[in-house]
Amino acid sequence: MSDPIAPHSAPIAAYMSVHEATNLAYVRYFGHIDNATKATFKSLDSRSFSLDYYLPDNNQAHQVTIPFETPLQKREDIRPVLEAMAKEAEEALGLPSSLTGPPPFMAIAKAIVASTDVYTPPQPQVPLNSFYLPNNRIILPVGVGLSVIALLSYGSDDYLRRQFPAQVLQFRNKMGVELLNKIWKGLVVVHLSEGAYTFVTCIRRGWYSPINVVKWTLSSILFGVGSLKQLKKHANDVAGVKKTD
Repeated sequence: MSDPIAPHSAPIAAYMSVHEATNLAYVRYFGHIDNATKATFKSLDSRSFSLDYYLPDNNQAHQVTIPFETPLQKREDIRPVLEAMAKEAEEALGLPSSLTGPPPFMAIAKAIVASTDVYTPPQPQVPLNSFYLPNNRIILPVGVGLSVIALLSYGSDDYLRRQFPAQVLQFRNKMGVELLNKIWKGLVVVHLSEGAYTFVTCIRRGWYSPINVVKWTLSSILFGVGSLKQLKKHANDVAGVKKTD
């Protein structure tokens, strides 16, 4: 069974890396390393978390692993447990609380960036090199919608008059070609951005062959959010995470 906490290690470690005083308190109190001078939060799983620490006049990093009193079961357990342990350590060491003050914007920003990192479990639940086509309920509406906007934006009056009922040209004239062009260009920018995001995500995961990277990227350009949901679903399937709608 995959560890329920390990997939969240990267953003949590990035967030905690800003809290230098808290990390040092963890090492000195729970790690029993009284002469540590600096500490950095490195990773965690359901049973423990690890930190690098430094000793006086020594630039070499050492590592200590601190167990949780009770294994964590879900992501929501992480913050209250770490905060309670920080409070216990700081009070025991006679240190001021590091949990007060304004929101740690730098820590939040680092956690958001790190959240794009992917966790690859030791035993993936499904093949890593996979491609999921969007649901048919997404493909048809998106394809039709984009085609209609493109047709109304760039089709000539004569073509629309010959090929479609009169109401189509009337609708185009009512909307205005300029507005329709703006809508089309906006959709193109959005879909290209989704494709770029997908490409970067695929590269960062390191799971996919070149052909599947291309498939995922083109799918997101064509079908947008529908493809992004499948990209997320694949990550959940790999980790064995069950999602309910």
